[in-house]
Amino acid sequence: MSTRPNQTQSRLSPPVLFGIMAAMIIAVGVMQSWSVAFSLINLCLISAIMALGVNIQWGYAGLFNVGVMGFAALGGVSVILVSMPPVAEAVQAGGGAIMAGALIILATVIAAAFTWKAVKHNKRSRYWVMSLVIAIGYFVMRYVVDPGTDAIEAVNPATTGYLGGFGLPVLVAWPVGALIAAGAAWVIGKVSLGLRSDYLAIATLGISEIVIYVLKNEEWLTRGVKNVNGLPRPVPYEIDLQGALWFQDWANRLGIPVDDASSLFVKIAFALLFIAVLAVLIWLSEVALKSPWGRMMRAIRDNETAAAAMGKNVTW
Repeated sequence: MSTRPNQTQSRLSPPVLFGIMAAMIIAVGVMQSWSVAFSLINLCLISAIMALGVNIQWGYAGLFNVGVMGFAALGGVSVILVSMPPVAEAVQAGGGAIMAGALIILATVIAAAFTWKAVKHNKRSRYWVMSLVIAIGYFVMRYVVDPGTDAIEAVNPATTGYLGGFGLPVLVAWPVGALIAAGAAWVIGKVSLGLRSDYLAIATLGISEIVIYVLKNEEWLTRGVKNVNGLPRPVPYEIDLQGALWFQDWANRLGIPVDDASSLFVKIAFALLFIAVLAVLIWLSEVALKSPWGRMMRAIRDNETAAAAMGKNVTW
């Protein structure tokens, strides 16, 4: 007797599962609230977007990466850095020190790279000399930056206490966040993709926790756990809709209370926006996976040694 799964059943499984989920969400809307139902839909869409990236890493490349939330945190921080207006007083108080610290970090990286190449013939002292260069650069950077961060965090700490952002439209922050996360992933990948199995999982989890820890504690940059209030949104705020005469008239015609209508309108607008983003990302993922890069990812998953033997850079 054949043990192969029934192809018709396999093809029907996803539609059946989606149908069950849709029925459950409709039941929530009917028996509880349509606002809650659309909140669930939005969470599902956000989870689907995140799952696309995880599927490429785990499914197509076969790399067990548990550091996804670190990249998600970088995407969230990008909204603050891009869309929030700059805090002029904080920039004046410590912006110069932050810029000087960034230059010191850049100089340290250049000096470390130069040192690594300069002492390549002396393998015993190579690591010690480079570590000394990095340590000196770190302590000099902290000496310059720490007074600046203290001054920034002292500026109206109840509401600001951070540098702010560039004041750009919030939709600009979404692709910027993707680029920041991709840049961090490239750096982390160059460090950790030489590891395999449990070691790769431990490395990615540890790096993710480091990223989250830094973002939670560097209050001058993100306000840490204090939260940034009044983040710009790509859709209107409920309070603004409730004060608009056209919206009040529209809600009255439908026989819905204005506050309920505003909440429902915002959630539907977010759902449509998330659906558009998800559709674009699915299309880009399909194009990427059918490209030579995608075929290389599958080759690495199936047989990394054979892929490397054919000249593919399996740790790139």
